Amino acid sequence: MRLSGTCALALPFFWSQHCRMLAVKPVEHADVPQCIAIRVDALGSLVIGRPPPYPGYVEEAEAAVHANLDDPDSFVRHLKVVDLADPGEVMAYAKWELYPNGRSKESLEKLKEPLSDEDKSVDQYGALREAAHEYFCTRNGKMGKHPHLLLALLVTAKEHRRKGAGGLLVQWGLDKQKETGLNCYLQASEQGRRLYRHYGFQDMDTVEFDLGKYGLEGVERMTEMIRYPTVSGRKDR
Repeated sequence: MRLSGTCALALPFFWSQHCRMLAVKPVEHADVPQCIAIRVDALGSLVIGRPPPYPGYVEEAEAAVHANLDDPDSFVRHLKVVDLADPGEVMAYAKWELYPNGRSKESLEKLKEPLSDEDKSVDQYGALREAAHEYFCTRNGKMGKHPHLLLALLVTAKEHRRKGAGGLLVQWGLDKQKETGLNCYLQASEQGRRLYRHYGFQDMDTVEFDLGKYGLEGVERMTEMIRYPTVSGRKDR
């Protein structure tokens, strides 16, 4: 393990001239509001286009995390990065999903279901939500037939970006990959694509969404990425 000029270590992770220690820890119930607030600030209510949260979105998102935390058989791992000098503040948040045997038949069938009319009518971006639902469900369903690890979400608080917190959450999955020998898979925005490439992920396919068709501006590019167990982890520094 090497110590660079910025006092950076793999885990725990040090950053800045004060060499603060960062650590990955499981999300606890008390952390959930912070985690969802970071998610909303970074992604709105949808990673594609980032539309603002609709009424009730925050409550729904928090309830889903609480349900995962209460389920001892959950395949979802909610993780946070904290500075051990101030462990009450969540710096970054991720959701990894572990499928050592692939998704269940029931889960695969559910991914084939169209977005409900109720979910499409939560705001004026129903058509975008439908397009995003089809994109994610189709690709997760295809990969879900095989054993894999899925990085479903990774967000960093605005004031803590470029401090290595997001990289630690990626590295958690790579360490799990070493244990299991499973492929790591994700769908990346252009913002996250560079980070994932640094950790050995390879592009599979890129899809462009013309946001003008959905009442927003610009183009959103989403790229499927995969990391095979034979690829080395973080680049040695």
